[in-house]
Amino acid sequence: MDAQTLARCKAGDPQAIESLVLEHKDRLFRFCLSILDDPADAEDATQESFIAALKALKNYRQESSFQTWLFSIALNTCRGQLRQRTRRARLAAASQPLHRQQAESSNPERAAIAHEHSHAMWQAISRLDEKHRLPVILRYYHELSTQEIAEVLGINLGTVHSRLSIARQHLGAELRQANRPKRAAR
Repeated sequence: MDAQTLARCKAGDPQAIESLVLEHKDRLFRFCLSILDDPADAEDATQESFIAALKALKNYRQESSFQTWLFSIALNTCRGQLRQRTRRARLAAASQPLHRQQAESSNPERAAIAHEHSHAMWQAISRLDEKHRLPVILRYYHELSTQEIAEVLGINLGTVHSRLSIARQHLGAELRQANRPKRAAR
């Protein structure tokens, strides 16, 4: 986001605001979807996040990237929606757009194996608690740096590294357990 467009957005220029939304809406929607596990809820959270960001734009000091700042707002919006839910969000449905790209392989057997592996991974990720699940999603599915993750989550860089390490250990153990051959009953 360049300074001129940002200044125009702060001034309320509708074209600049439209440009800002168009530039960030797809990534922000995917981010919300990966947390909320529901396309309709993710769409609502995306819109609410943009509204909140535009209202708070005068407070944006450019200490972090605009995307990091926007993801922080979206994370708070999503957390608010999760608190309002009576059921815990599952991430399996959020993985469907990711699976489609893998499933387009020319080799159906390879695509089936990749789909099965990806599904098992999302199942394992969904069983992590939020403090370990969010850094994994931000790092490996949204490709944020550990510094950006620290800024989005409002935690220390060392905490990000620790949470990612613990999450990888849990995921590795769970996936190894899931891939073990099952013994035949006697």
